[in-house]
Amino acid sequence: MPVIQLLFQIIVVIACCQLAGMLARVCGQAKVVGEMAAGLLLGPSVFGALAPDLSALVFPPQGLTAPGWISQAAIAVFMLTLGLEQDTQILRQRKWTVIAVSAGGILLPFVLGAALAFVLFPHYVAGKVPQLSFVLFIGTALSMTALPVLARILREQKLLATPIGSLAMAAAVLSDVCTWILLAVVLIICKPAASSLGAMILGLGWVLFMLLAVRPLLSRLLQLRTSLTVYCLLALLTLLVSSWIADHLGLHLLLGAFLAGVILPRHEQLGARLQALLAKPMVWALPLFFAYTGLRTHLNFAGSADFWLIASVTIVACLGKAGGAFCGARLTGVDMHNACMIAVLMNARGLMELVIVNIGMDLGLLTAPVFAALVLMAFLTTLMTGPLVNLLRAISQRKRQDCPQY
Repeated sequence: MPVIQLLFQIIVVIACCQLAGMLARVCGQAKVVGEMAAGLLLGPSVFGALAPDLSALVFPPQGLTAPGWISQAAIAVFMLTLGLEQDTQILRQRKWTVIAVSAGGILLPFVLGAALAFVLFPHYVAGKVPQLSFVLFIGTALSMTALPVLARILREQKLLATPIGSLAMAAAVLSDVCTWILLAVVLIICKPAASSLGAMILGLGWVLFMLLAVRPLLSRLLQLRTSLTVYCLLALLTLLVSSWIADHLGLHLLLGAFLAGVILPRHEQLGARLQALLAKPMVWALPLFFAYTGLRTHLNFAGSADFWLIASVTIVACLGKAGGAFCGARLTGVDMHNACMIAVLMNARGLMELVIVNIGMDLGLLTAPVFAALVLMAFLTTLMTGPLVNLLRAISQRKRQDCPQY
C-alpha cells in the first residue's frame, strides 16, 4: 500500500484513540476504555455504517495488511514487557488467598465458558471449527484477567499500595500466567489429532528449554557486560527467536513474546530503563492494535440472535470470573466488602481479552459473530469496573460514617 495512505491511517487512529482516551479519563474511566471504544467506532459497525464511502477510502479492506503487521509488532513488544513485569515475590504474602482467588477466577469461568460454547456451537460455529477446539478456546478466553488494566485502575483509584490492591494484583499475576499456560495447552490440543501429541511434547520441551537453559544463559551473558545496550539486544533477540519458535510450533507469536519477557534476567535498574524506553512508543503503537481489532469487528445490533449472543457471553463471563474470585476470597477468610472488591477488579478484561480473541481469530477458531461478542464483552467488563469500584468505596465510606467501629 502507498506509504502516504499508511501514514494517514496511523495519524487517524492515534488521534482518535488519544481523544477518546482523554474523554474516558474525564468521565472517570481508565484511558484504555476510551481507546477500546475508539477502535470499535472506527470499524465497520459505526464509521463503516455511517460513512461507508469515507471508511472505504481511509481503511480499504485491501489496505489493512500493513497496519495489521504493525499492530502485531506493537502488541508483541507489549507482551514482552508484560512478561518482564511478572513478579512471583508478591505471592508469598497471603499466598493461600491469592491461590484461591486465582484458581476460582480461572476454573469457574472456564467451566461456564465451555458450557456456553457447547450450547452456541450448533448455532454459530458448526461446520467451520472443530467443536472441541471451539469449546476449549472459549473457556480459556473467558478466564482471562486484564493485568495492565487492573494495575492502571488501581493506580488511578489510589488502591495499588493498599492490602486489597496488593492482593488483587498478586491474584491477577498468578491468574495471568496460568491462563497463558492454559492457552498454550489448548492451542496444542486444537491441532489435528495425528500431530497433537508430538506438538504437545515439542511445546513443553520448548518452554522447559527456555526456562532451564536459555534463561541461565542470558543471565551469564548479562553478567559479562552489564549495560542497557546489551540488555536491549538480549531482549530483542529473545523476543524474535521465541516468537518465531512459537509461531513455527503452530501456537501464536504472542505466546512466544510473553515467554521471552518471563525468561529475561531480572535486573532492577536495566529492567526499569528498558520498560521506560518502550513506554512512550507503546502509547502511540497500542492504539493501532485497538483500531485493527475494531476494523475486524462487525456488530449487528439489529439481529435478536446477535443480541442474545452478546448478552449471554457477557453475563457468563461476569458470573464466572467475578463469582469464582469472590468464592475464592470468601473461602480463605476475606470479608464480604473486600471479596466484592476483588471480584469486581478481577472481572476486568481489557486489552488482554482482545489479545486472546485476536489469536483465536487469526488461527480460525472463531467466527465473526462470536469474535464480535467477545470483543464487546471485553469492552463492557472493562467499562463497568471503574464505576463499580467507586460504588463499593462509597458504600464502605458510608458504613464507616454510620458505624465508626466498622
